[in-house]
Amino acid sequence: MKAFQRNRVVLFDHDGTVVDSETIALKSAWKLTNEVALEFPGARHYELEDFVKSFAGKPYREILKKIYADSLTSLNESDIDRLVAEEEKRAIARLTIEAKPTAGTPQVLSYLRENKIEYALVSNSSLERLNACLGAAQLTDYFPTEQIFSANDSLPVARPKPLPDIYLHAARCMQADVSDCVALEDSISGVKAAVAAGIGQIIGYVGGTHISNDERISRADALFSAGVQQVIEQMQDLIGLLSPTLVLK
Repeated sequence: MKAFQRNRVVLFDHDGTVVDSETIALKSAWKLTNEVALEFPGARHYELEDFVKSFAGKPYREILKKIYADSLTSLNESDIDRLVAEEEKRAIARLTIEAKPTAGTPQVLSYLRENKIEYALVSNSSLERLNACLGAAQLTDYFPTEQIFSANDSLPVARPKPLPDIYLHAARCMQADVSDCVALEDSISGVKAAVAAGIGQIIGYVGGTHISNDERISRADALFSAGVQQVIEQMQDLIGLLSPTLVLK
């Protein structure tokens, strides 16, 4: 196991990692997508379970383009912009009420803060969406504004994962070398972004409720194939990886 050095920065993904929001948001997106299919023919149909498996961690703009891959003329960019805005509005409305932290996350964040280990949030989601989730999950106090990075809002132009830009930006703002950072990710696209950025240690997380018990082993295998060095199912297991007793002198 690679030892954790105390001068590193832990970079947390948000949806499905820090906040158990994926199932809530994806259910909302699935309902909207079924409405969209009535308005615009040519969509590939997904049952809810397959929708969640296929699109966890992906922006709605990308989801629409996948669903209409065989009928790209059905939606123009104006339609897509309108639907992305509608998905965002609906998701935030649900997340403001329903979002909760993943099990063990408050304890892990308390550990990091108490032990003066720097950390930040690195997400594809908009700042409005992140703040809604953190508020509902009662995690706002753990993430001041300067420790929240959105691929949608924190960059000059939106550059979502699997592009590495938001990781590079977060490391730069935290005054850390990317090779000295740790990323915690639950999705393939997130892991690909961390790998492309050159993050030194990438840990997979499979404890979110959007990953069924039957799927955890295959998801872990997929995360390993994408580039993680370790996979955890319980958030508290991260503390063991970050424990000072593991530091090499």
